[in-house]
Amino acid sequence: MSSRRAMLYGVSAANFIGPFTQTIYVPSILDLKSYFGVSLFLINITISVFSAIFATGNFLWGPLADTRGRKSVLMPGLLMFIAGTVVCLLSTGYLQFFGGRLIQAIGASAASVVAAAVIADIYRPEERGQALSTYQAILYLGPVLGPVIGGIISAYLHWQWTFVLLTLISVTIFLYNRAVMVETLSKETKPTQITCKTVKTIMLNKSALAINLFGFSQFYGYYIFLVFLPVLLTNLFNVSRVAQVFFFIPLTVGILVGTILGGKIQRVWKKTRIINLTSYAIGIDILLLWVALITNSLNISTLLGFLFIYGIFLGCSLPSHATILVNIFEEEKATAIGVYNFIRFMGCALGPIIGGLIAEWIGTEGVFGSLGIVLLCSGVIIHKYAKDPYEYGLGKQGVL
Repeated sequence: MSSRRAMLYGVSAANFIGPFTQTIYVPSILDLKSYFGVSLFLINITISVFSAIFATGNFLWGPLADTRGRKSVLMPGLLMFIAGTVVCLLSTGYLQFFGGRLIQAIGASAASVVAAAVIADIYRPEERGQALSTYQAILYLGPVLGPVIGGIISAYLHWQWTFVLLTLISVTIFLYNRAVMVETLSKETKPTQITCKTVKTIMLNKSALAINLFGFSQFYGYYIFLVFLPVLLTNLFNVSRVAQVFFFIPLTVGILVGTILGGKIQRVWKKTRIINLTSYAIGIDILLLWVALITNSLNISTLLGFLFIYGIFLGCSLPSHATILVNIFEEEKATAIGVYNFIRFMGCALGPIIGGLIAEWIGTEGVFGSLGIVLLCSGVIIHKYAKDPYEYGLGKQGVL
């Protein structure tokens, strides 16, 4: 294996930790409630706070990675995550556990910034799409595998085994990256101060803003699926909790196939064309699912089809997001990815909350109908504003 490929797998695995940790202990929520003797609300707070801190931490690590170096940010971040995981594992009280979750979130967010920046450092612009498709595929395994593995642990083992597994995985990833990773921030790069003005410039860039909003809507939608798919399966088809985890398989397979296709398609199609087409396709897929729901024509076979198609188009679009962003902001890659991650992971945090309010107001069908509208609107914004400087021969200027 080439050193470049080894680093790609290493930083992608490090980035997998955050989404995986967000979801793996969700099936053990009731066990945690009983163990710590607190309300379900307080246990749920540890999930929401993790998402919020994980998203906000990108603003800390992004500028540091652009000024201090990629490896010098990733390795301390991984150590911090390991420390937080051990605190959770050994906790005997709720406040200890809550503190461990905070430390976990801050540490995990370092990898979410560094991974895409390292890939952009070591791959040429024309190669980045395929490399980032691998990165995105590994990233999306986190929120899908988390509930499945967590459900198995919850059914057969004590909740602490969740954090034993997380400790073993994170230590392995730390040791692997320590062995294969070299500093990829060019020595010729003169350290510059990343200020609020820099972040403001990134956030107000029209192309970046369109991609960030699209990333938000996609993660918002994905976490709505994670929360409300079990509701559909229970209410419509009376599927058992154990069997429900297998319905995430077509979604996962679709995303994996889509990310591979997305990387390959970038060789022949413009990245903006890919995200234009996939953004509309995703919105239409969800609206058709909504139509099937309100007309009582949805069955298990068509639901599996909608999930697979959703995964395919979602996966196809993902590599283009990060590729365009790092092409626009060559000198502030990590900061740009940090802003992107913050916005899309806020979609993770808000999806279940907003979806829950909509479900109470107009029912589960309304959750998917409104999601389809949100995705189509973000597609219109992408179509109008998203531009890749390399498609216009601007190279590193990043002025679009």
